[in-house]
Amino acid sequence: MWLTRARYLAPDGTFGEADIEIDDGAIGRIEPAGSQPSDVDCSGLVVLPGLVNGHFHSQSTLVRGLEFGYEIFDWFGDSPAGLAQQRVGAWVDDEANAEQVAAVVRYEYLTLLRQGVTMVADCGFGELTPQLLADAGAAVGIRSLPQTYDDWIEKVADPTGFTVNVESEEDLTAEAVAIAERYRDAYQPIFALHCLETVRRRELVVERWDVSTIEVLRRHGLLGPRTVLFHGCEMDAADVAAVAEAGAAVMHCPVSNLALHGRIPPAVEWHRAGVTLGLGTDWGDTDMWGTMRAAWLLQQREPDRPRRASPADVLRMASRGGALGYSRDDLGEIAPGRAADLVLLDADRLGPSHRDPDTLAWSVLTDGGAAAVRHVLVGGDWALRDGQPTRVDGAAVTAEYRKIVAELTGSAPS
Repeated sequence: MWLTRARYLAPDGTFGEADIEIDDGAIGRIEPAGSQPSDVDCSGLVVLPGLVNGHFHSQSTLVRGLEFGYEIFDWFGDSPAGLAQQRVGAWVDDEANAEQVAAVVRYEYLTLLRQGVTMVADCGFGELTPQLLADAGAAVGIRSLPQTYDDWIEKVADPTGFTVNVESEEDLTAEAVAIAERYRDAYQPIFALHCLETVRRRELVVERWDVSTIEVLRRHGLLGPRTVLFHGCEMDAADVAAVAEAGAAVMHCPVSNLALHGRIPPAVEWHRAGVTLGLGTDWGDTDMWGTMRAAWLLQQREPDRPRRASPADVLRMASRGGALGYSRDDLGEIAPGRAADLVLLDADRLGPSHRDPDTLAWSVLTDGGAAAVRHVLVGGDWALRDGQPTRVDGAAVTAEYRKIVAELTGSAPS
């Protein structure tokens, strides 16, 4: 299949125009525009690599908003919001509700797919099997990489399709580190953990270990190219240097960092230091484009910086950066041999500046969103065509989600 006259985001961050071959699920040749027979005319479209949501908690949309105004350690507590969180959490953890929980995840994944997200690293919310998340991703047509907790990595059929949790600072005991070391030796997994997200979490790890979380991981052989850190807001210069030297990745979550903790970490400086950097929507949030815009805008606040984040920088974080963080060299860019995970945007939805190649990245970042996403390819197959999912009934998925929300909140479905 040939996508012809495609204005596409090249690996160097510039936009070019070409005919792009899709062959056996991968990108084949890239030839001069208009030189090949057309299967899909892209002259009115802009083609991006599939977006990667590098940190997400499925099912958390059910408690969206209940976390605001509270520290992490006060979530699920005795406040009215905390009690509501507890009630929903108990429902999510009940095996009798597994089919409905799967329906919630399918809705959230479909919401991401409609925005052009082709891969999601999912930490989940409850205690049900992570296989439920993998199956939901397959049903919708999105690549789901679920997180495993406790001993779940020993139970899943294919451990390579999952990440392994390392405990957060409040639970980062010698025993927890020893368990991670055992899983490292047995499975060589991708480790993923909430790391230095808040001031209190840094204080806790220093109180117990007398060093930062990064140094604990480094000393125990748990910091390397297959380590993904979520947030990292409280990393100091030594932490950043250690992460870069080890080849580990950070998934930057600008919206939740600011909304929940008032933190604006210097993500661009991490990137300049050599850290592999991706983006995540995090808790209760499925707005990948809002996350991308926040990542760009928040890094503009210091005009004296030698180089602030460019739109092309952020588009790369949202695609190639997240893919590389999870050791997926085959994803996240439009180049021969990469998987054909592609997002086709309606150019007319991007405003007049999209016609100038020098400002196209800016136009994509500022005007992009679900309304602009016309088609999505995942592994060369249409997962979204003319705005409609190809593997599930979008209206039915949405209706089921609204019914579940109504039952949980005691309100009538809209």
